[in-house]
Amino acid sequence: MTRRGWAFVLAAALLAAAFAYQNRAERVAVEAGPLHLYAVPLAVLLFAAFLLGMTAMLLLSLPHDRRTRELLRERGLLDAPPVATHPPPSRWPDAHSGDPPFDAHTPAFPRPDADTGA
Repeated sequence: MTRRGWAFVLAAALLAAAFAYQNRAERVAVEAGPLHLYAVPLAVLLFAAFLLGMTAMLLLSLPHDRRTRELLRERGLLDAPPVATHPPPSRWPDAHSGDPPFDAHTPAFPRPDADTGA
């Protein structure tokens, strides 16, 4: 994660901590069907609701995620080999030689159809 991302996470955590500190004495009553709770701290209630919402979304998204992965596997896109981002190590110069890694006529990244001549 970049520094900007960590700064955002830190700012969100500080805001949540400030909210919890400012509302530490705020108590609410929770009536959820047969469950009756009194004097529940507001910050605890909101945190529990947040976690419950995250869990619900995770459970609701799992079937879609499985279907998507199945489709990607069927099409050969999920388990495809990674695309090379650099030439194979054998193309690089020896650590003790001063030779350049490529000559002027060898492309650094040959085209996939270079072997067929197309």
